[in-house]
Amino acid sequence: MSETTVSTTIGAGVLLSGEASGWDPPALLFPSPLVVLRQSAEKGTRVYARGHLTPFLTSGDAPLEVLQTVLDAIGKHLPPPGPKAPKPTFPVALVAMTYESGRRYSPHENAFPNHGSLKDDEFLASVFVDAYRPDPAGGTERLGYAGNIPAGWLPDAPELSPAPYGHEAPPVFPHNVPPGIVVKSLRPRITREEFDASIAKIKDYLAAGDTYQVNYTVPFEARTRGGAELLFDAALRRGGAAYGGMMLTPQGTIISLSPELFVRRRGEHIETRPVKGTRPISAKAGGVETAREELLSSEKDRAEHLMIVDLERNDLGRVCLEGSVEVDPFMRAVEHPTVLQLESAVKGRLKSGIGLEEILAALFPGGSVTGAPKKRALEIIGELEREPRGIYCGAFGWIDAEGDMELNLPIRTAVLRPDGEVDFRAGGGIVADSSAAEEWREVECKARFFQEVLEIVKDELAAE
Repeated sequence: MSETTVSTTIGAGVLLSGEASGWDPPALLFPSPLVVLRQSAEKGTRVYARGHLTPFLTSGDAPLEVLQTVLDAIGKHLPPPGPKAPKPTFPVALVAMTYESGRRYSPHENAFPNHGSLKDDEFLASVFVDAYRPDPAGGTERLGYAGNIPAGWLPDAPELSPAPYGHEAPPVFPHNVPPGIVVKSLRPRITREEFDASIAKIKDYLAAGDTYQVNYTVPFEARTRGGAELLFDAALRRGGAAYGGMMLTPQGTIISLSPELFVRRRGEHIETRPVKGTRPISAKAGGVETAREELLSSEKDRAEHLMIVDLERNDLGRVCLEGSVEVDPFMRAVEHPTVLQLESAVKGRLKSGIGLEEILAALFPGGSVTGAPKKRALEIIGELEREPRGIYCGAFGWIDAEGDMELNLPIRTAVLRPDGEVDFRAGGGIVADSSAAEEWREVECKARFFQEVLEIVKDELAAE
């Protein structure tokens, strides 16, 4: 998307703000960003005011540092949140970081190939001073600040005016899919032979001692006549998400139904919840309990999970007080649509003065979607995966002016293009005793969730 076609709705979004948000219900709609930040290695971080087609600020500083400056400057013009205000407080940014934005933190020669399609928006953030949430009567309630932010809140920054919405939030996800589009089911963009060859190569690296675990992923594609809101609603009905949401980007609409917390910060407290180790849930009676027993007793899955927990403990240890990092709960089996997975919570207390950029530099990309040791796993992924991961396996969620945040790890996440094309990925951790056949079945099982979502939408459109 060119600089002259930046839409005023780019950055609009919906958040399911997680189990510890304080909002009831937890869904929040953000229709009108005041400011949008776009970052690329070539163009730096550009900051746009609502309705403006050219940036008023271009910076070579790290995008999270620029974002913090923007949030602080706007926050000076807002009333302070109360001590019991639910998170996120205003101003708040919706943030989408592609997996490839990790090159800022892991600048290894072969870790992140330069995929041109993502160079313009490896980091995208949109800043809001208001939002909407559903009310019991079936309408929406407006939250936040309704006044203007005066010109000069940053040098050369124009006045910012929230959109004059009333009690009903406007639609923010345009449905412009061509009416004659053919609906196509989800299908992998690599062959089974290519998959097997990649697994064999990874196992060669494992046998040579280069790495202990590599997360390898498979790209899928589909087409649909359904818009983003239909897909999101169908996905929620199919299985929900602890850390889901949508966001309109220049490349398309992110639809994230992630069960995995990448990072949550509340003041000096920080945690990550890695998910690693999977068993499909059989449709037969007792399928969940059978999968739970198999998963918790599997030496392979437990070892795979422990590697990533240790990696996350080490990553958090870089920014946390010595002795403060703990794991609780450890290795619990959590049920999701079609699969059961192992999850742990790794927690710690941050050192004084640690900012957003230092936190992401320590943790990004997440260990559960890279491998151990992370540096070598990143290089192997860069060698074997032919396409960019994009938002998949990056980070998506919110950051507020107090530096608190809740970012998911975007697995079970799709991107709906304006022409109805759908991008989706699924993968898993490869270790020494992995079987290519079993790993392929796991990938198919994880992808089955989104195929079922597409079928729901297809049936509902056919019934209209």
